[in-house]
Order: sequence, then structure tokens, then C-alpha cells
Amino acid sequence: MARKSLFVWVKTVVLAGALAVGTNAASAQYQYCVEHGDLVAHLSEQFQERQFAFGLIGQMAIMEVYVADSGSWTIIVTDVAGRSCIVAAGEHWENVVIPTDQDA
Repeated sequence: MARKSLFVWVKTVVLAGALAVGTNAASAQYQYCVEHGDLVAHLSEQFQERQFAFGLIGQMAIMEVYVADSGSWTIIVTDVAGRSCIVAAGEHWENVVIPTDQDA
């Protein structure tokens, strides 16, 4: 269990160190923001994470979930200026399939 917690902590520190730059007003609530393409490339190269899902946050941002086959995952939010911020990261991602005959 401690090894798993260490992995999450190390991933967060690595991402924070690699991506620590200033924020703009739209992303001021998040601490680590960079250009979208740079963050996506980093997630792919360092963690083998690929986009799994996305959704709009009003007309101001998009939320994306990146997941690796290993189960690691990262959630980012990208503003209209193209700045992406990490809002959460972890491991043990599981897909849930809802049967078509049941409501969500």
C-alpha cells in the first residue's frame, strides 16, 4: 500500500516540477498549468496515458481524463486560451460498464 501511495506522490511531484509555470486569471485556481500540447505530450511520454474521455465545462473550459493501460490516470482542465492544468492524478483506473437496460 505504501508503494502505491509513493507512486502517486512521485507522479505528482514529477508533473509539478516538469510543468511548474505561472498561471493566468482563468487558471488561477490551479497551481500547475502549461500549454495543452506540452502537457499531453508529457502524459504520453512519461506515463503512457492517452485521452479516455472529455466534457465541456460551460463555454470556458474542457475537462479531459487521460488513462494508461497500467491504470494510472490524470484529469486536466483546459481553458479557452489553451492552458491546461492538472486537477487530479492517481492510479487503479477502472471502467464501469452500465448495462443498456439500466438507468445510470
